[in-house]
Amino acid sequence: MLFIIVGIAVGGSFIWFYSRHGKPSPAQTAGKERKILFYRAPMNPSITSPTPKKDEMGMDYVPVYEDEAAPTTEAQGVVRISPEKIQKIGVKSEEVSRRQLKRAIRTVGRVEPVENRVFAINSKISGWVEKLYVGSTDQMVMKGEKLLELYSPDLVSAQEEYLLASKNFESVKGSPYPEVRKGAEALLVAAAQKLRYWDISDDQIERLKETGAITRTMTIRAPESGSVTEKMVVVGQKIEAGEPLFKIIDHSVVWVYGEIYEYEMPYVKVGETATLTPSYSSTEVYHGRIEHIYGHLGSIRYTPEAGTEVRTEKVRFEVPNHNRALKLGMYLNIEIKGNIAKSSIAVPDSAVIDTGARQIVIIDRRDGTFEPRRVTLGAKAGDYFEVVKGLKEGDYVVTSANFLIDSESNLKAAISGMGEAKEEKAAGMKEEKKEEKKEGPMPGMGN
Repeated sequence: MLFIIVGIAVGGSFIWFYSRHGKPSPAQTAGKERKILFYRAPMNPSITSPTPKKDEMGMDYVPVYEDEAAPTTEAQGVVRISPEKIQKIGVKSEEVSRRQLKRAIRTVGRVEPVENRVFAINSKISGWVEKLYVGSTDQMVMKGEKLLELYSPDLVSAQEEYLLASKNFESVKGSPYPEVRKGAEALLVAAAQKLRYWDISDDQIERLKETGAITRTMTIRAPESGSVTEKMVVVGQKIEAGEPLFKIIDHSVVWVYGEIYEYEMPYVKVGETATLTPSYSSTEVYHGRIEHIYGHLGSIRYTPEAGTEVRTEKVRFEVPNHNRALKLGMYLNIEIKGNIAKSSIAVPDSAVIDTGARQIVIIDRRDGTFEPRRVTLGAKAGDYFEVVKGLKEGDYVVTSANFLIDSESNLKAAISGMGEAKEEKAAGMKEEKKEEKKEGPMPGMGN
């Protein structure tokens, strides 16, 4: 019973003491009441108001208290965030390192023939087409294959001249007079050379000499293997010397012309490789290298008018086409991996805050503080920006929630600026009062 009485007495004493000393008085409560410094817009912390109001969306401005504007020892714009808040808002950082940067340039190309693999077939003498071995266009021919038989009276007379010169040389070959032998030999060489000028081979000339049989026609053969893309003659047609008969294109190797925009020109170099894929199949991949970059804008052949209308640069790729799957005139999707830098400081594009006038990143100091820093950026390669100035290897940049930190930094700078303006105003008022005291009362006023 005694213990119960003692317990009640101790408890009552504790309650009486707490009621007198633990609970603040109304005067104390009024003295510690938080003072509102200003109000800021909930969606844009840089917009403030000295009085309560609503924004355009009808949301109330958020009050900023005086204790929140207390000066700190941190540098201008640096904010400190607690580990709980860092985790809550999802702050992620990445270490700045050097990277090899490659820029993917995508364009469309057109398949065209290699210029030195296009052959125009014609005859050096006039005559009539007696027989055609190539009856249609797009027919494949091999090197040395017969194209047509051409009858030419000039060819017949040239063979007769050669046979006469050959017989004459044989008849005077044993003559004791050297001048006669040399004259006959010169006539024979001239007659043979005339046949060679008309594309009569040495084998045919030797056969003519041995047999003495004059052929009415000459055979025109394919100079290279390829596809007959143009056929301009028919059987019985009269042709003149130099008239085009066929056009043959060897497309075992083709050129692909691509177009590069002006801002992509610095990243494209001769010798770089590219992947080329037809639109009908993403699995059919060809590999080519940039063989030539044209020195003008516009079409492949320079014309001043086209250069002003088309603001693209032509690049040329050489692509093997042994199975002839790439058809002339076909379009291909081209992807070039242009080298920007072999080893350059780079940051993810998510770490960059671009205001239009400047680019900044948020530096994670690794001690709970974050610092906005202005940077100078170079080219962009994929998901990374090249950093020319402002960062060094080993820095940590915020890649997630950096806009929230930047907003907090701007708010702190605004609050700090308002606090400094308030102190400057108070100091100015004190100076004015001191000046008034020094001057004393004006004459005629007071005693």
